[in-house]
Amino acid sequence: MSEAPTLAAKVLLLEHDPRHYQTLWDFAQSLGLVVLPRSATDALPTLGQHKDLGGVMLAEDLPCENGSALDLAVAIHRQRPELPIFLRRTGDTPLDETQARAASHPWTELEALRQSVECSLFSLRYPTELVNGVVELTAGAIRSMFPHAQVDNEPPYVVHDRIIFGQVSTLIALESTWCRGYMMLQTEESALRQGMLQGFGYEGVGGDLSFRELNHLLGETTNLIWGAFKNRYIPPQAFANEQTQVPIVINHEQKYISFGSQDPQLCVRYKLSDPRRPGLPPLIIVQRLIFNLLWRPDRFTEFANAAEPPRDTGELELF
Repeated sequence: MSEAPTLAAKVLLLEHDPRHYQTLWDFAQSLGLVVLPRSATDALPTLGQHKDLGGVMLAEDLPCENGSALDLAVAIHRQRPELPIFLRRTGDTPLDETQARAASHPWTELEALRQSVECSLFSLRYPTELVNGVVELTAGAIRSMFPHAQVDNEPPYVVHDRIIFGQVSTLIALESTWCRGYMMLQTEESALRQGMLQGFGYEGVGGDLSFRELNHLLGETTNLIWGAFKNRYIPPQAFANEQTQVPIVINHEQKYISFGSQDPQLCVRYKLSDPRRPGLPPLIIVQRLIFNLLWRPDRFTEFANAAEPPRDTGELELF
């Protein structure tokens, strides 16, 4: 098992200098960063289009129609304060307090940028076996609930964003000897209803569903995933001793949720499509794992190495 999986992270790249642009592009590829190149004019609108960013790379001398690149950094920080901004310094004037708070990771040498990216975006190590296992059991649970849909997933990645995707979300606690936190599923209500209309679900379950029934559908999917996670990764004899709790903050108006931790979250996007009608837009289900209360990957590795392969007993568990 690899000690550190190759996880992606989406970063907004605001760089105008061709030489630095190519250097940063190559740098991003080497670390598994998915780059979204944009101009200063497109920067703030892009934040509204992408709810799963890991950070922002910004050149201090980026041409801006209104104000400076540092003003843009402050505006980005005001809109999405959880996103780390990696500022390529081109001047030697000290940043004022507001600018320094926004551009929290200034750099001039590439090695300093590398350390900042690894510290902020990849600060949590997710064992490869766990990442692959979560994707496998989640895809299996989704196929069980949507038996007539083709289920694919994008490569897993980490996010700093705290913006909720869609209108329907579920939240369930995860607790073991090596982790404590939560798992979320998020999707768009209209897309979920359309998927049921297309016949993704069981025979006789159509798309004329109330929002309560759609909520229940996603809730049952979450329950299936949790049950599979519990059977595979949670030792039956012990749980974590650390019982610290932190408030979970939800702002429905801003579609924002915070678990009281600045650590990056593990995120996977699943696409449900109709193989008979490939032209229709897919149903997207976004999964996030937030280990905000306890995260001990070394204990997981010990548990995974000692655990026997799961056996199918034929019993049906109800949660």
